[in-house]
Amino acid sequence: MSAIVIVALALATAWLVYATGGIRYSWSHLIYVPVVLGGFAFGVWGGVLAGIIGGLALGPLMPINTLTGEMQTFLNWVYRLIFLCINGALVGALSQLFRRYLYKLQWLHDHHDDTDLLNLSGLTLALNEMIRRTPDERRLIVAAIQLNGLLDIQNTFGSEFGARLLRQIIDRTKQMVPPESLFALMQNDRLAIVIDSDEPHQSTLDRIEEIFNESYVVDGVPIHVKANVGLSHFPEHARTAEDLLQKAGVAMHWADLSKSSSSIYNLANDHTNRENLSLLGALPGAIARGELQVWYQAKIALPTDEVVGSEALLRWNHPQRGLVPPGLFIPQVEETMLIDRVTRSVIATVFADMSGWRAAGHRQRVSVNLSVHNLRDDTLLDAIDINARRYGLTADDIELEITESAVMMDLDHGIRVISQLRERGYRVAIDDFGVGHSSLAYLQKMRASALKIDQVFIKTLATNPNNQKIVRAILLLAQSLGLETVAEGIEDYASLALLREWGCEYGQGYAIHRPAPETDFLRFLESRTSAQPIEPRSPD
Repeated sequence: MSAIVIVALALATAWLVYATGGIRYSWSHLIYVPVVLGGFAFGVWGGVLAGIIGGLALGPLMPINTLTGEMQTFLNWVYRLIFLCINGALVGALSQLFRRYLYKLQWLHDHHDDTDLLNLSGLTLALNEMIRRTPDERRLIVAAIQLNGLLDIQNTFGSEFGARLLRQIIDRTKQMVPPESLFALMQNDRLAIVIDSDEPHQSTLDRIEEIFNESYVVDGVPIHVKANVGLSHFPEHARTAEDLLQKAGVAMHWADLSKSSSSIYNLANDHTNRENLSLLGALPGAIARGELQVWYQAKIALPTDEVVGSEALLRWNHPQRGLVPPGLFIPQVEETMLIDRVTRSVIATVFADMSGWRAAGHRQRVSVNLSVHNLRDDTLLDAIDINARRYGLTADDIELEITESAVMMDLDHGIRVISQLRERGYRVAIDDFGVGHSSLAYLQKMRASALKIDQVFIKTLATNPNNQKIVRAILLLAQSLGLETVAEGIEDYASLALLREWGCEYGQGYAIHRPAPETDFLRFLESRTSAQPIEPRSPD
């Protein structure tokens, strides 16, 4: 169609020149229009061909003056034809250079220049097209691969060495995955693969992990590369490229946090999904509006069934969502600066409630949870002291719970904070004990007052012999170190009976008391007598 238009323009120009009096008039310069268009549309040879057509159209048959019949000389129209061809060729050459430049820019928008792999933008486009062509009964596997230590290798051996190592990783990866798979370099140390396969996810993980089993040899130097792999699936986990890549990234990050080489996306591990992020954004307003509430779960002395204390638990009564489960917002809050505000608000509320209970004749010890971030707050201990004095409480009325994993993240600092709390008279319980990595030597240095056995061992205590051995060992360990023991997550009477038999001192769980708002908890206290036995309650 473009060629027809260019030829038609050349012929139309010839007709116009002839109709207006011949080659001597300025209308003849219009012949440059089809020549330029020919070069722009079809490159050098298109420009030359358009120049020939234009030169012949105004060539030997076109008079200089139609009135007198004077004709052009041979050299006159041949020079014009040659000049038009040169102009057409120049325009065509510039057009081709311009097109190559535009193509390169478009290619660079979707590819990584050094490796020729798709980048994040190109992968997103290609994956969306792949999703569009994939029926729901088929499954796409999206893998995000973090190359750990690549920056350190580049800093040690140089950027060229790092580039050659990356090229070897890419070449080996291409050999391990099907040829029709999408392959991208999302960041300098992060790869992504999309595989159209119905094979079990473990087979895919094994295949990818095999890429990094053997060392790479670069310039005679053997280099071992560690990697974290995260998987997401279409259509189970998401239906768009952006969401699939985001969820594969979440799984990869979780593999890194859990010290594992690989992980498959799990919503429970996704602290960055849209719902959680929107909740986190609404939290400052919720604090100001008083939507955060402190509930209490009773803690009993197992030998006597007496209610001796409780644990303060945070709840969010959202105006639209209702009661938000703590697992949807507390883990996210603990990773932000908001945890300091939340913890201080909880402490003030708990101490005020304790003061009211004391006035009603109920002296209760309450446990308050502290996060890793709280341990870094140098002013928190003073805030606890100030609130305790304000509400007339003694240090022995207050217990601070710190998870075993939080202490072990910075052991020296954790031991120092626990020592400061103990020196001020506060009780400290090591929460979730048994699932962390503390040793006996460190446990002695912690100066804790109690061990709180993690509920993962308690919930199936009555039916799981291995958990029974672990719990008995923890009880013996605590007894030898002079520490009190608390079992959390008691959900059946059989477990309660076993814990009493083995000498566990305190317990809490749904079989004893469900978490309740302050007013309901106060009614529970008033309805209890020390002689009442604990009857099993349904855990639902």
